[in-house]
Formats: sequence, C-alpha cells, structure tokens
Amino acid sequence: MIDFEHFKTKAEVIKYLKTTKDISCQTTAQAEKYLRAHLPKESYYQDKIIKHIRELIPSSFVWKAAAGPYSRQGIPDVCAIVNGRFYGFEVKRPFVGVLSKIQERTIKQIQEAGGKAYVVTYPAEVTRILQKEIGGTP
Repeated sequence: MIDFEHFKTKAEVIKYLKTTKDISCQTTAQAEKYLRAHLPKESYYQDKIIKHIRELIPSSFVWKAAAGPYSRQGIPDVCAIVNGRFYGFEVKRPFVGVLSKIQERTIKQIQEAGGKAYVVTYPAEVTRILQKEIGGTP
C-alpha cells in the first residue's frame, strides 16, 4: 500500500503513479482514477485521528459526530473537548476530499461562536493544531 502521507501535492502523487512500474497508469486520468480507488475511505482517517487525540491528550473528550436524518448537517466528523475548548475536525481524504457548502458554513459558524474548527486529513495536522493545548508552541 502506498503511504500517501509522504506526498505534499496531488501533482506529486500523480507523477509517482505515472512513473511507478508496479502501477499501470500512463495518463493523468488513469492516475486520478487509481488514486480515488486506492485511497482509504474517510472513516479510516477519522478513526486514526480519534485514536491519536485520545493518546495525545488522555483527558480529552472525543467523539465521532453521528450523521443521519435527525442530525444537523455539516457538523465536523470528529469533535473534541480539550481543556474546556471545543474542537471540530472535518476529515477529508487526501488530494480528493472537498468541503461541501454546508460544511464550509458550519466551520465558519463554529469559529464565530468561539470554537475551533479545522479541515484535516492526518494525525500530524491535529498535533500541530493542538500544540498549545499540550504545552508546546503554537
């Protein structure tokens, strides 16, 4: 399995896929199709982030927001209370994930209400965001 975290841009991944002999992608379109088919699902990244926050800050309260017909649309996938502060993490697949308009509005509303809300993919991004909470430099 390819470790997609090592790539900074979609262009880098596409180039890699087109030049790797083990993968038969000759065109950009083939590489993009391969990427969408082989990236882990969003839930994979959500689970990694939830576990990471719990390990990083054991006193935190972390949950995955439930989605369904009776829940509010646009709530970030992973929510956490850390040192009395609300954090919402909208988790997207790398290189292909896109925010919906309702997600954009909800993130803005959370921030306007004094909460913290971010779009992330990897646990390392969450660590950087939470540095202040764990005693590091922001």
